[in-house]
Amino acid sequence: MLAPMKHGSGHVFHPGHDEWHGQTVVVFTTGPRTFVGRWDAVVAGRVQMLDVAVHDEAASDESREAWVAKLNKYGIPKDHASVAVPQDEVARVVRLRDA
Repeated sequence: MLAPMKHGSGHVFHPGHDEWHGQTVVVFTTGPRTFVGRWDAVVAGRVQMLDVAVHDEAASDESREAWVAKLNKYGIPKDHASVAVPQDEVARVVRLRDA
């Protein structure tokens, strides 16, 4: 399960949204795919993300770690306007700046 992220006082900036809402995050999955984009919400067991770049380590010569480091340095290319990642495939979530 995903751990909530606290904003100093624990205040949620947008009422009705979880504490990750609006954060640019890296979603590491239990499989070969990694997602970087803006966290929107968890809906029906899926993590909804916006403006997302996707890396598939099984189909790429670049490691997951190298890809995340490159996006952290140069920015996020928008591969998809939105994605929905099944919550049971999420291994961990970190803010991009902390990755």
